[in-house]
Amino acid sequence: MLIVNQHGDNRGDEAAMHGMLTGISRAAGGEVRFTVIHQIAHDSSARELADSSGFDVGWISLKLSPLEGLRLVAYLITRISALLGPVGRATIAAYRSADVVVSAPGGPYFGDIYIGHEPVHWLYVWMARIHKKPVMLYATSAGPFERVWANPFRRFTYRMFEMLFVREEISAAHIRALFGTRRRNVDVRVTVDAALQVSVPAAPRDASLRRVVVSAIDWKYEGDPAPDARRANYDAAVAAAVAELCGGVASEVILVPQLHGVHRDAPYLEHLAERIRGVAGDVATVSVFDESRDMLAQRALFASADFVVAGRYHPAVFALSAGVAQVCIPYEHKATGVLQLAGLSDVVVPINEVTPDRLAAVARHVRDTADEVRDRSRRAAGELAAVSSRTSAAVVDLMGGAE
Repeated sequence: MLIVNQHGDNRGDEAAMHGMLTGISRAAGGEVRFTVIHQIAHDSSARELADSSGFDVGWISLKLSPLEGLRLVAYLITRISALLGPVGRATIAAYRSADVVVSAPGGPYFGDIYIGHEPVHWLYVWMARIHKKPVMLYATSAGPFERVWANPFRRFTYRMFEMLFVREEISAAHIRALFGTRRRNVDVRVTVDAALQVSVPAAPRDASLRRVVVSAIDWKYEGDPAPDARRANYDAAVAAAVAELCGGVASEVILVPQLHGVHRDAPYLEHLAERIRGVAGDVATVSVFDESRDMLAQRALFASADFVVAGRYHPAVFALSAGVAQVCIPYEHKATGVLQLAGLSDVVVPINEVTPDRLAAVARHVRDTADEVRDRSRRAAGELAAVSSRTSAAVVDLMGGAE
């Protein structure tokens, strides 16, 4: 099985990949040989995670040098193998030997948000069709699609998938609107994030302290006339929400980095920790989780929390999966969509609507109705884990049809 368009250097992308590999292996009922073509600058963490989980995985980078990239494109045009460089040869060999090609969970890597490298991801889907291999989109997010010049290429790419799964209804609506009433449409199916196929036990903790686990994003507010003021407002809002969740009782607040490698968010979280210390009071200790700890350690920490503030997408998924009450601040539609599916829209405040008063009010609501919010989360987690497993079962069905 060939996995393409895999992202990383991010604990959330690692969780989605781990959930996908786990789910497919489980659905296949035996060993599966995976090759992952990835966009991961520092892939040691992903490799260690796959090895420790017992997966048979080969790794190929899609981050090619300009010369290597030109040689690959020249081969695709001419089909002259001598033009390929070493990475290109490994890439083409992986396509030739694959039973099925899967475009990895994540994104939205098809859509305006990351349009700078979107054409690269089109190419790796097109190569599946060039090699006459069945290809499936594995529960990604998608859109929006307001860059009109790119939309013919997007429709061309989506039509190549034998099966097309997205992880929330908002993304499905984006794709349906992209095609409109065109005769050659696509069948979009909605499941949910791959990480929900794995449940991680809670880490040990001091039961005498309330535990609040925080994920926050250093959002740049590009195009805003006063980005620094907006960022200060966001930080103040997160701090206010944390103070409400602590509720004046002895607490430990742990901020959790998601990014590692070239891009890191630990320095920003150290700055935010100072802001939180200023409002949470002497009853709360505030620390930043070790960024070198792996994804499973992070998920165990989220599972051990009394409350989560989820300013990033996968921490919202981690909290949902563990049945932990959360306040969610989505910066893209993917977190909004998954919490809609879970029946938790009342804990969501989009990043462009955040103020300290509003986020504190939602945190107060979550704190005061914590048991009920946890019950909803636990019920949804069980139901959505089964829904997510359908994506893996579909991959295995497609692989069986290809044999």
